[in-house]
Amino acid sequence: MKRFRSLLGAVSSGIACAGLFVVMLSSAFGEEYSVRIDQAPQDVTVCEGQSVTLTVQASTNFPNPQYTFQWLDEQGNRISDGGKYSGATTNTLTISNISQAEAGQYTVVVGVSNGQVRPATAIARVTVVPGPTVTQQPQDVTICEGQIAAMSVQVSGGLNVRYQWYANNVPVPGATSSSISQTATAQMNGLQVYCKIISDCGEVNSNTATVTVETAPTITQQPQGGTAAIGQSYQISVQATGTAPLQYQWFKDGQAITGATSNTYTITNVTQNDAGRYKVVVTNRCGTVESQEVEVQAASVEDEAIAAGFRLSVAPMPANGTVTVLVTSPIAASATVEVMDLSGRTVGTIWNGMLSGGEQKFEASVAGMAPGAYRCVLRSGIYRLSTPLIIVR
Repeated sequence: MKRFRSLLGAVSSGIACAGLFVVMLSSAFGEEYSVRIDQAPQDVTVCEGQSVTLTVQASTNFPNPQYTFQWLDEQGNRISDGGKYSGATTNTLTISNISQAEAGQYTVVVGVSNGQVRPATAIARVTVVPGPTVTQQPQDVTICEGQIAAMSVQVSGGLNVRYQWYANNVPVPGATSSSISQTATAQMNGLQVYCKIISDCGEVNSNTATVTVETAPTITQQPQGGTAAIGQSYQISVQATGTAPLQYQWFKDGQAITGATSNTYTITNVTQNDAGRYKVVVTNRCGTVESQEVEVQAASVEDEAIAAGFRLSVAPMPANGTVTVLVTSPIAASATVEVMDLSGRTVGTIWNGMLSGGEQKFEASVAGMAPGAYRCVLRSGIYRLSTPLIIVR
């Protein structure tokens, strides 16, 4: 039979099917010998650092075959045992501690050493997946209370990737996707957030991002109205909380007051025109709040003294030598009682001392003063009150 084959030559035909190649050898007498790949090595995807096993099963109709195996790399080079490879000339190739360098296409050639049977080949592809790497880190978030705070990560590598978000090192329930979002509350301010990426090829933590929650302004102390003394200064103020910077704008009778942009507004040299209704609007980037509207009335210094509870009277009227001065004060305070001429010049002091609070009476001499019309003036702190004094002889 061998002699006839050598004379006639070999006629071969190749059949490629489902990742395997079968070679048929025919003779002039109709004899056919073939190597058949019964089970081709399977494509495999593994994590970097793992081991890979590629196995081939073959058969032939050549009697008493002695099979040969040779594994080839992607460039068609023969693989030898040693290093990461073992079983290079068996039906099972093992690649240990695989890296990206060993990824690619592997071919096995199956032959018969004791007969003239052409080899059959089969191919498998090995894909090597590295451990997960974060390619886009979560970013710090600054947001207003009540808005949606959102973060996300992007990852490459890994098999069967899963996610778990953490806030202040505590897992966030249900936060198991590549992004997280939640309505911001004031309690979330300063929250430290990161994502743990878990896969069959290992795990990695993202960078930590900070949530900053800003709050809209809230008025904690409303402005107060009152009576402003004509010619004096009068101040109204507001207290507010909220994320800085806070901007203030005061209004009088619905019109913005130019330059009145702090939490305190001072009316200097009060006139009747300053009487009206005042409010302030407080703003930051998260919102606006408006204070209550308060009324400011304008009154003379003496009106304000009377409103505070001071009273002053002099008897007899007209006076000659001695007068009785009756003073009422709401509190204990130091005071003076002076005599002023009609041009506003002080011509004498008839009492200087401490008021005890309530009604107080004392006598004073005006015998040394020239006859004429005067005013008796009480001064105590910011308060001023006067009454006419007529001296005759």
